[in-house]
Amino acid sequence: MVFGQMKAQDVHFSQYGSSPLMLNPALAGLSNGDYRGYVNFRTQWPTVAADNTYRTYAGGVDMAIGKVTKFNSYAGIGISFMADQAGAIHLNSDRVSLTAAYHFMLNKSGTQQLSAGLQGSFNMRSIDASLATFDSQYDPSTGTVNPNGPRETFGRSKVIYADAGLGLLYSGMVKNGINVYFGFGLDHVNQPNISFEPSGQDANGLGGEKLYMKETFHGGVEIPVGTRLTVIPNFLVLLQGPSNEFDLGADFKTALGNDARTSTTAVHFGVQYRGVLDAVIASGRIDVNGFSCGLSYDINVSKLLPASHTVGAPEISLMYTVANKKKPRPGHCPVIF
Repeated sequence: MVFGQMKAQDVHFSQYGSSPLMLNPALAGLSNGDYRGYVNFRTQWPTVAADNTYRTYAGGVDMAIGKVTKFNSYAGIGISFMADQAGAIHLNSDRVSLTAAYHFMLNKSGTQQLSAGLQGSFNMRSIDASLATFDSQYDPSTGTVNPNGPRETFGRSKVIYADAGLGLLYSGMVKNGINVYFGFGLDHVNQPNISFEPSGQDANGLGGEKLYMKETFHGGVEIPVGTRLTVIPNFLVLLQGPSNEFDLGADFKTALGNDARTSTTAVHFGVQYRGVLDAVIASGRIDVNGFSCGLSYDINVSKLLPASHTVGAPEISLMYTVANKKKPRPGHCPVIF
């Protein structure tokens, strides 16, 4: 077998705002309600690997603690999960995380706040080596693969490890209904070993296969245009070892109902570009009384285009936010979702 350098980064969603605890630990408990639950599903590259489609599931619940008046600081806690299956040998990555955050009000009117969060995660990484095919099974004289031929062995097929992350987020209402937010997250600060070798080193014993730290930068601004339309430009930058990604796009939100200023029903349409030359993402979402349902599709424009035939990744997200009507809501919440 011949191995070259491999570059990869953490699993992430195109609708990244719909998986808040996966995006930034500082978002725990930060919503227009007291309790929130969400689930996400994504599949991709069916034309590249028809029988080995890449699938990702995620979900979580979080709640605010001490959100009594619209001027006070408060805390948030949450629990979330992620499950990802990739490729022919079922490289599975499973993760359960606990998150805690605190939201500091920066002014008396409750329109400026700084949030900080911490996250601890339990992870399991596994493969099914029985599904692998090796060069040693190939017979060049016949051009066939003998499934019962000699196979390579792995030191272990399962790796269990813990890691930690942190996040910061500023959000505020500037003027004339314009809202802004900027966030920063740091994942895998302990850089755990994730090698399938028993020693945690690579196959040559030259070091360890460490999980790179990941830096996340994200932000956006909500700009009202008229009485019903809101334009929300946004960005996401991910830096992880030798890999990087940026998303740049905009969401167009149209409020429905008799009073657009207080209506809880809205329709969203959005478009993003994921660079460099990766995908164009079209998305849509509907919000009705605390319930949100989003759909998106990645149109592949990368060098994989001859194999993918532009077929990319459909994705669906569901979110429900519950507010205790006996408590006044905070004066401001960032428009990430």
